[in-house]
Parts: sequence; structure tokens; C-alpha cells
Amino acid sequence: MPIISLTGSTIVVVGASRGLGRQYAVDLGAAGANVVLTGRSGDVHSAAAEIRAAGGSACSVQCDIREPQPFVEAALAAFGTIDALIVNAGIVRDRSFAKMTDAEWSDVIDVHLGGSFACAKAVWPVMMDRQKGSILLTTSGAGMHGAFGQANYAAAKGGIIGLAKTLAIEGKRHGIRVNAVAPMALTDMTGSVFTEKMKEVLRADLVSPFILSLLAPASRLSGAVIECGGGWAALMRWQRAAGIVLGDDRAIADTVSIEAALADFTGGFDLPASTADSLGAAIGEARTLYKMP
Repeated sequence: MPIISLTGSTIVVVGASRGLGRQYAVDLGAAGANVVLTGRSGDVHSAAAEIRAAGGSACSVQCDIREPQPFVEAALAAFGTIDALIVNAGIVRDRSFAKMTDAEWSDVIDVHLGGSFACAKAVWPVMMDRQKGSILLTTSGAGMHGAFGQANYAAAKGGIIGLAKTLAIEGKRHGIRVNAVAPMALTDMTGSVFTEKMKEVLRADLVSPFILSLLAPASRLSGAVIECGGGWAALMRWQRAAGIVLGDDRAIADTVSIEAALADFTGGFDLPASTADSLGAAIGEARTLYKMP
């Protein structure tokens, strides 16, 4: 690792001080990329020095995820362009919803979702000018499924999925690909909740190869949500049941039966991928239904 070549590409890693971000940066450097490391702590400088000591090309800049202009300026000054961006930085303020404060809510939303917006917005003009680029935003299982004590974090990570999918739609005409990854790895944020077995298996170096693959020139994937961890990865998708249609009287007499029918996938399902697909089902347009095996 790595065998994927990214020679000549300039890639920004936001949140590269430690954990996954640092692993991404080191492996990108080994793959030949010019790496721009950013983070709030001075650890980004030692990580950049590690890459250079191994024969790679890297520069580093301390900045907040919500104020990304310094890393854009550093990348352009050092390497002349930005080919790809990985947004990896984040915080947690876990607390049950009943006890969560306004500040705990807004701080997490601001860093994760607001920071993802700010970083993508900062590199967007550079990528539009070149008519190419790749952006990887970081979501999580909490954003897809929810998690006790993480209403703020789950909401932010769910919002990032919507942001990534929308940017993929808008970026397509400009050659900009945008995906969201949900990595599972031992980090400062997960160390207190992982079991010992999880810590053994869910190593950062087993996530990084998938990240490099998504940034490779041959990659065409965009608008995807990908879970990865422990050397495993898979693409997530929406799957929708055949559903039911109200009768002429528009009455719901039996809630239990209705809810059972709503959740019945055995009668067929489709794979909605756009807002048009959502609207189509509601107005009775024909749907391609698949049968459960």
C-alpha cells in the first residue's frame, strides 16, 4: 500500500493532525500526491514533515475547518492548483436530547456541516475553472441511522449526505465528483466507545486504500455514500417498498395493517435516486419494481 498512483495530483486533507486524516495524508504522499495538510493543531506540521522525510511532497497550514481560505492560498502558492479535497475534521458533544444545550447543538452542526460547506465552497471556484476535481465529505452511520445521545452529530452527518448528493448533481457539468464516506476506524472520537476487538480490526490504514481509490483519475463514482472499515467497503442506497394507495374514501381504518403494508418489501421495491423519483411515486407514474429473492 499504496499501489494507486496519484503522482502530480494536489490533494487537501482537512483534519490531518491525527487519526484518519493523518493516515490519509501519509498514504496520499506515498502515492505521489502533493499533499496539503490542515488542522487546528501544530501536529499538521509534523505530519507534513513525515511525508517529506519519506520522499513525498507536502505543505501544512493551521486553520479552522470553518475558515478554509488559508489552505486554499497555501495549496495554490505551493502547487498551483487543487485537484481533490478530503474533509475529515470534526467534534462531538454527546448528550441525550433532553439535556442537550443550544451550544452543544450548534457547535457540532457548525463544525461538521458548516465546515463541510465552507471547505467545499472554498475549492469550488478552483475546480470549476479547471473543469475537474473530486471532493470527499465525511458522514457516519449515525447520520444514516441515528444514535442515542448524538442528535447533533447525527443531524450534521445526515446533512452532509444531502450536501454531497446535491454538489454531485451541480458539479457534474463541471467535471467535479462529490462523494460521502462513512469510515469506521479507531480515532480520538471513537476510542472510548469501541471494544477491544473493534480497536484491533478497525484500523485507519484499512480505510485509507478506499479513499485513495475514490480519488484516483480512473474513478467515476459521484453522489455515492460509501461505508468502509476493517478492510471492507460497500455502497449504500435507498430502497423503497411498493407501498399502498388510499381508497376513494381516503380513510385509514386499521393503523396496524397500514403500517405493515408500508413496510412490506416482499411485494416489490424500487430504488429511488432523485427527487423526481420521489415525486413520480406520489403522482402514480410507472415504477420499475424488483422482487425480493
